[in-house]
Amino acid sequence: MPLHVAFLWHMHQPYYVDPMRGTVLMPWVRLHATKGYLDMAWLADQCPEFHCTFNITPVLVKQIQQLANDEGHDLWHELAAPAPETLTPGQKAGLLEHFFKANWDNMVKPFPRYWALLQKRGLNAAKVNLEHAARSFTDQEFRDLQVWFNLAWFGYAAERLYPEIADLKRKGGGFTEDDKRAVFDQQQDILKNVLSHYKALAQRGQIEISTTPFFHPIMPLVYNTEFARRCMPGRKLPPPFSHPEDVRAHLAMARDLHAQVFGALPHGVWPSEGSVCPELIPILQELGFEWFATDEENLWRSLAVVYPGKILDRNMLFQGWRAQFGDASACLAFRDRTLSDYVGFTASHNDPHRAADFMVGQIEQIARGAHTSDPLCAVILDGENAWENFHDGGQAFLREMYQRLSSNPAIAATTFHDYFSKHPPSATLSTLHTGSWIHGDFDIWIGDPEENRGWELLGHTRDFLQARADRHEITPDQFKKAMQEIYAAEGSDWFWWYGGDFVTDNDLLFDELFRTHLQNVYRICGAPIPDVLKTNICRSEVAREVRKPTDLITPVIDGLITSYYEWAGAGIYEAGRNMGAMYRSERCVEAVHFGSDLTTFYLRVDFRKGAKIPAKATLRVNFVDPTHRALIVSRLKPDLDGAELWLTDPDAAYRKLIDVRLIKFEKILELGVPLADLDWKQREQASFFVQLLENDVELERHPDIGTLNMIVPDELFATENWWV
Repeated sequence: MPLHVAFLWHMHQPYYVDPMRGTVLMPWVRLHATKGYLDMAWLADQCPEFHCTFNITPVLVKQIQQLANDEGHDLWHELAAPAPETLTPGQKAGLLEHFFKANWDNMVKPFPRYWALLQKRGLNAAKVNLEHAARSFTDQEFRDLQVWFNLAWFGYAAERLYPEIADLKRKGGGFTEDDKRAVFDQQQDILKNVLSHYKALAQRGQIEISTTPFFHPIMPLVYNTEFARRCMPGRKLPPPFSHPEDVRAHLAMARDLHAQVFGALPHGVWPSEGSVCPELIPILQELGFEWFATDEENLWRSLAVVYPGKILDRNMLFQGWRAQFGDASACLAFRDRTLSDYVGFTASHNDPHRAADFMVGQIEQIARGAHTSDPLCAVILDGENAWENFHDGGQAFLREMYQRLSSNPAIAATTFHDYFSKHPPSATLSTLHTGSWIHGDFDIWIGDPEENRGWELLGHTRDFLQARADRHEITPDQFKKAMQEIYAAEGSDWFWWYGGDFVTDNDLLFDELFRTHLQNVYRICGAPIPDVLKTNICRSEVAREVRKPTDLITPVIDGLITSYYEWAGAGIYEAGRNMGAMYRSERCVEAVHFGSDLTTFYLRVDFRKGAKIPAKATLRVNFVDPTHRALIVSRLKPDLDGAELWLTDPDAAYRKLIDVRLIKFEKILELGVPLADLDWKQREQASFFVQLLENDVELERHPDIGTLNMIVPDELFATENWWV
């Protein structure tokens, strides 16, 4: 019996539209359409033997339709469309601020003209007086910037389907207004047709298209925020918000739009953020949904209740389940977290062929060990954001993985509907854990003061609307329109960015969008907008990922946290605070501390509690500035006997420099390397990044993008950085 492998690619963007003003406030639906959405459909078409599932959220479908039909003012398009000589100083400053928002390594640097414009603007926009800088840009430079920001977001499929795009990339600069219009014309054509590509793939049976509750809410929390106590006991929560009828409405609207757009009812649901609770099962059954899916953590927590204290066989993951609640049931699949996270976060850092080889090898290993009947391995992840981190948009990796999995007799790539239709689950889960795909809880969306404030304001607005309707003070049409704003505000995305979990330059914009949906309820009802909805929920300060060293340090290298003060003043990088739209679980590294005294560079690596460090794991510290060195710790074991420092200068012979003996791994990994061996001079900026490898395949990189930076200190360093 082959191992059935079901990939699910999740496509989603939050609702960037303010329907009252008719404005589209962010460009990401339009830009992802020309890259990830078109690329993924085209590549599936190129590999017809590979079967998989695409989860396209209704709120994304709705926005693609609105953009395709020119409904609303796309503010970022309106910044790019005018001839540069007609732009105001403020608009020109806006171009310099926003039109480099892409992956610089893969979408800016490969194009010399675009990279030169970024360098002229300055790499740190926060330190640039943009209006002053704009005065040094010519009209031609602004036109090239307008074109390049849009052009860089066209992926490999667009270059093949629209030869004009490939021609313009080769042209590189000196663009005309006709060139710009050609870019916009191709964008519009893709928006009009991209969904039909998926529909055609589904109609021929190669892919399944599943759905998500309409505006991507965390269904258990909309059902009842008190459900969070099941997985987050003791956490301070907002006043209860409980509207199971809204959960049903999101699912019913999703089902109906899916049938309208794709010509058939959806069979399955990827609950927003994999968030589940048993109370959802009757609603899913009532609305005709056959299957749903979530993360493996929710399986283990469910089984821990059924089999307390029992060591569970990991092979229990690799099968379909039937989840029951009362008399209702639905098929349920649990994602393999390690494989899913590897594709989303790590594959891009490796050679695409080796990354595909690693992925296929891991799946083959699961196939050899699976002993359940009709084994199923679910790989579920973001299907759009990850590809920006691949130099080729992920094409080589995906193509090779698709082809190898399709031709392997021990593996059967499938859709969830096909699998469950042919293999009804024999395993039953009568106790489903309440939680999400992130840590099996809802910490990202509730429990922080900002998040709780959001839920509180949502509840007040929902109650206001219902009271107006109950007193017949608004018409049924007003109630229907206002409820659409409530549903939009129930979306998970706003709560994702509240609190300190994730940070973006657009935090305040997301805050404004959330409050705008609530304000619109009052506008529709003809009522004054409460002052509390005019005030930011986000605190003005934001958590950052890295803190640079502020003092000289000389820690005791014993692999133990001997004293808090020995690392006080070190730089600190917290893994996972990557300010991204995706979340990665299963990291081994929790934090990196770094700094030096006048003779030695010190590094400390903290590993996540309970982390399973692979037996053959290697830690590699890559020094890239001012000199090229690599510190290699080949055995991450408590009895490690040293590390090696290698010269990695591309202009010199690759060779070992020294054995590093100042190293210890007990509770933490601590090490020290002489500054002389690194060839660092005082006052120079030093840059490095840390990798966790297995058989030379990258498992983790810290930071995910860029480097950790510090100034090599001198005697005045401590004084200059002193503070109270």
